[in-house]
Amino acid sequence: MNRSKLFSVTALWYLALAAALSFVVPIIFIETNASDVQRLGLILFGINVIYSLVVGVIVGLKQQPLVYLLFFPVVYLIGVHFFFDSYAYYFAGAYVIFTFLAYGAFRK
Repeated sequence: MNRSKLFSVTALWYLALAAALSFVVPIIFIETNASDVQRLGLILFGINVIYSLVVGVIVGLKQQPLVYLLFFPVVYLIGVHFFFDSYAYYFAGAYVIFTFLAYGAFRK
């Protein structure tokens, strides 16, 4: 992979969406006084899983570099430190698995 694809506008979009899901969404849930169960269920099991699958599908269909699949889990690991307990670190591995499974199912 050449460096121009890694520092492209597409890569910035993937990073921006990953940052929004890793930082902005938890802040919104904290500010709305959502319970821990709601935060875990909706963010970790809902929004993040769906985003991981969608990213895998898009990267697979458009034949984009595989490094894009790792943007969200890495940024998520940074966000977990601020918003969730230590058990939430394990979800990063699950998101990587979901992303690569979706990528494999939809690549051309």
